[in-house]
Amino acid sequence: MSRLKEIHDYLVSIGKKEEDLEQLDKFSVYLSMEIMEYAHRNQKRENGEDYANHPSRCLQNYRDLVGIIPDDYFCIDKDMMYENGVPYDGVQEVCLLHDVIEDSDFSLDEIEEIFKECELGDFFKLYIKEPLKLITHDKRMDYFSYIKVCMENPISALCKMMDLQDNTYILSLTTFDEKNYKRAQDYLMYMYLINLKYRFIENVKKYREEFSKDE
Repeated sequence: MSRLKEIHDYLVSIGKKEEDLEQLDKFSVYLSMEIMEYAHRNQKRENGEDYANHPSRCLQNYRDLVGIIPDDYFCIDKDMMYENGVPYDGVQEVCLLHDVIEDSDFSLDEIEEIFKECELGDFFKLYIKEPLKLITHDKRMDYFSYIKVCMENPISALCKMMDLQDNTYILSLTTFDEKNYKRAQDYLMYMYLINLKYRFIENVKKYREEFSKDE
């Protein structure tokens, strides 16, 4: 059985319609959402919430940052985003998939095969494969070294910022002790270092100001 069939069977078992999934498979973001939901099924975060909520929030963090509104095709200007140093292609997908290889039995090659099966292999190779590889934490590597690896690619760097942003949400913690306080400090420093290299926050501000003038 192919991994895509496994994913569809699971999603159908929780109420999705097969014909809807076949349509969604044509779009890289929705396909990434399907893979993520299956890979993190039955996984929980420390506070007891479904793990899939975390990558979904990372996606939403990015959408909120750049102004993406689902089903509104005029909410952004992709060319203008790139002109202002704001990545677009691959970012939403990597936000969704960033923990899949690390926290499930999926390999990078298996995910690529799913995209190929859905005729999205070229897109995966161009925009997803390398940043997804970089953002997958090799646990033999200390966290600061891992952050530097994420910073090698603007897509993995931006997605890591969205991940760290969600992980610094204090009210999601079960305890706010010294360890979690120090971790939040470290995460804020990592976000600062990523932004120092790529200026995502400043670039988004310029892009959104320019975009609003053209509306």
